[in-house]
Amino acid sequence: MTITATSTTGSSTVDPARFRQVLGQYPTGVVVVTALDATGTAIGMTVGSFTSVSLDPPLVAFLPDKNSSSWRALRESGDRFCVNVLDADQEDVCRAIATRKTDKFAGIDWHPSPGGNPVVDGAVAWIDCVAEQVHDAGDHQIVVGRVLDLDLGDGDSPLLFFRGGYGSFMPHSLAASDADLLDQLRLVDLARPHLEELADRFGTEVTAIALVRDELVLAAAAGHTEIATGPTRVGQRLPFAAPLGSCYAAYGDDALRERWLASIAGHLTEQQLERLRGVPDMVRERGYAIALGHSETSNLERISTLVHERDPGVSAETLREAMARVTDGYNPSTPLADLVELRSLSAPVFGRDGRVALTLTLWGPQAPVDVAAVAEYVGALLDTAAAATAAIGGVRP
Repeated sequence: MTITATSTTGSSTVDPARFRQVLGQYPTGVVVVTALDATGTAIGMTVGSFTSVSLDPPLVAFLPDKNSSSWRALRESGDRFCVNVLDADQEDVCRAIATRKTDKFAGIDWHPSPGGNPVVDGAVAWIDCVAEQVHDAGDHQIVVGRVLDLDLGDGDSPLLFFRGGYGSFMPHSLAASDADLLDQLRLVDLARPHLEELADRFGTEVTAIALVRDELVLAAAAGHTEIATGPTRVGQRLPFAAPLGSCYAAYGDDALRERWLASIAGHLTEQQLERLRGVPDMVRERGYAIALGHSETSNLERISTLVHERDPGVSAETLREAMARVTDGYNPSTPLADLVELRSLSAPVFGRDGRVALTLTLWGPQAPVDVAAVAEYVGALLDTAAAATAAIGGVRP
């Protein structure tokens, strides 16, 4: 490929994290750029920066990272490539191509385009190209390709990347893309049909939450809830601290339970702290966690969103104070009243090692519900968690 030098110089004062956050407000399509190497093996890379450029002549462009080994392999294969516009249900293809170092297309069905390049089965569209120009652009390059052939595929709705998650035009299902969540996201892919079925049954949202080091990460979601304070919770991170994450504490060892209490202890009364020490055993006996009340929990969610967005006016200390204020509404030991504001129910999904791999959270309705309705929610959530455990090959301890 011919490289036209149009590089930029100079340093920037823009914070990279802030750059990603702001630009993340703009949804982009997700494509896989493919080719065949010298041995005839399918190669490719996942790209979130693809665009049409010109109608006459027909030109498109994508922007690969200069240091990407996948881009290097494509570049070395020649000047022909094919752009595959992924379907909304092809998140697994997206991640497989993005994360695998070798055998990227193992288990992925494809057929050759008229130009001989791999076309992923089920893609929304494919575009065969020949590279005409490659421009330097900071830490990326701009690859301009002339379109040789193109057609629609069998897919219906394109996969989108938006605010750190994958979804579609109707955001029925989203998943965070953080590198430290790759293992959990593979499990989410297996469990996703069960999340979506539960969300559809109650017309609400079901979220999958992963414990990554000392953070609870909202890894994926299905459906939508009227009590949400923002367009999506996916990608948000909260401290692993009481009263949140009690399902992990319930099935964890003594050290994990102490971690769960330690960072919030300074914000609690001795009475609250003493009650929380008994919560893990109670949650394990019940098999689920429950949160009641919308007012303070909505405020906690609002503050956590501001922390996630790096709002300078909201600190981690403010977040922990908000967490302390919702403590009494989480996992009460007393019987439920006739009518309650059901904020959420959470249940564990177990991995092959018998440990909690994910927790599923079913979000309640805005209006108060009676005890019978809560029991129905609990039964459905526990059935879904069991089905998800089976789907990922997990074992309940």
